[in-house]
Amino acid sequence: MALSIAIKPGSTFTSIYVSGHGLVLKEPTLAAFDINDKKRIRAVGYEALAMRGKAHNVTVVSPVNEGVITEPEIFSLMLREYLNKLSSEEAIFRPRYKAIVGIPLGLSIAEREMYEETFLEAGVHSITLVPSIILSAIGADLPVSTGKGMLAINIGGGRTELALISYGGIINGCGVGIGGLSLDKALVDHVMRKYNAKITLDEATKIREEIGSLYDNDIASRTVSGMDIMSKVPEFVSVGAYDVREVVLPYFIRICDLAKTIVRSCPASIAHDIMSGGVAITGGVSNIPGIDALFAERIQLPIKAFQRPEYLQIVGAGKLLANDELLYQLIDGGAV
Repeated sequence: MALSIAIKPGSTFTSIYVSGHGLVLKEPTLAAFDINDKKRIRAVGYEALAMRGKAHNVTVVSPVNEGVITEPEIFSLMLREYLNKLSSEEAIFRPRYKAIVGIPLGLSIAEREMYEETFLEAGVHSITLVPSIILSAIGADLPVSTGKGMLAINIGGGRTELALISYGGIINGCGVGIGGLSLDKALVDHVMRKYNAKITLDEATKIREEIGSLYDNDIASRTVSGMDIMSKVPEFVSVGAYDVREVVLPYFIRICDLAKTIVRSCPASIAHDIMSGGVAITGGVSNIPGIDALFAERIQLPIKAFQRPEYLQIVGAGKLLANDELLYQLIDGGAV
């Protein structure tokens, strides 16, 4: 039995969409192993996350870095565990999986072959590789197959991608290693410098997601637990939205600068489309309040933001599963 699915392997989360059922799995892209045995997985996803920094003789690994699979063997083992969750325990045979897989922009031929081999090893028998930025645009209901040019920006967990899309193809695009993980690491460093306290990456993520803001008058704050770097004793630290803004603002300004570079290079034939259609911003990190105002001010174009932008890529992949005509248009346009 063949089962059509879509898979988005992200730096922070891996999502699986099953045709006819919708989004059935979204778990951290993490695998836990015994320190001396990386062939046997102890846990994956949320179970592995719970072990990070707490379980003796256990190492927790993320096999995706800046949106790219960098540990294919570990990713295959992790994905196989996730696919096992899709099968009934009573099933005698596993289904043959046919998948649409979201990939970063600019993969080489060798890297694309590595993706194919990695998913084959995990138990996926047939895959179609589609740029994740295209999937985001489909999920946002943008007219990717028409001649109306559009600029899409996706700010994910490990990577930001920008693409000028028209007639199912990418006219110009780029990716940069800016995402939730880099913002959270920078926030950890900021708290250490300013408050002399060491907090975990998980705490930094909670701070960014719960009180993060790009408004300079936001007075929200959050108390987190950390370790005083001088006395080496636990303590509580109050971190403000202004701290988050100070840390993340330079990263978002850099994304805006990249967007302006792409806009300036766009063909005159679609310049009017960009002026009228504006810029679509997707990805989980685009949830931060004030991002639409900042981008509109710096890019000087209308900005389209979306509800639940962290789900648009996998939802777009799910839509593509049910739309062969659109898939053929993307193939003809050179995006696939």
